[in-house]
Amino acid sequence: MDFRLIFIIGFAGFVVTVILLAIVITILNEKLRTKTLVKQANEMGFKPASKEIVTSLGFEQTQLGNKQKVYNVFTGTYDGLQVIFFDITIVIGYFITGSASSHGGTFKSSGIIFEKTAPVFELQPRSPLSNNAYNKYFSLDGDSSFMDESLAEKIGRNYTIESNGTHVMFVPSGKRVENISEEVKATYRILQNIV
Repeated sequence: MDFRLIFIIGFAGFVVTVILLAIVITILNEKLRTKTLVKQANEMGFKPASKEIVTSLGFEQTQLGNKQKVYNVFTGTYDGLQVIFFDITIVIGYFITGSASSHGGTFKSSGIIFEKTAPVFELQPRSPLSNNAYNKYFSLDGDSSFMDESLAEKIGRNYTIESNGTHVMFVPSGKRVENISEEVKATYRILQNIV
């Protein structure tokens, strides 16, 4: 056999091994995350629920992109309010096989929904493309009657918050929730200032 052929086969085998190892590690990390979230949810008295409890509420944030996967859904009560916790994976853009370019990406996040009557609005961290900037931190569509500067400072760029009138959803910016209890408490404090 030619040395170049042996090198190519060896290199291809190495690449395939690295890819398979990355996939296995990702799967194991997701299983560990799910076990941790189940334990945290049980400690709070939350129970597993179906993804329909999230998707049926019609929040724009759960309908972004080309494909959405809602999972790790738990529901319970906190200070007398129904609370829903969930993880979501969103695929945005498109990928063309055989093309030199692809556009888009996969984003993982978490969300916390409180059953609470509130003004209808959508608040998102401000970007260079925001044409409805409320302040230096975020853009705000809909009813802004609840907003004041002290609340704006508390929210900062930390959350996307959306209300459909009967429920208020918090999505932490750029991260998945690692501790359900801490995040429910933090978002509840902000909710108290909104309604």
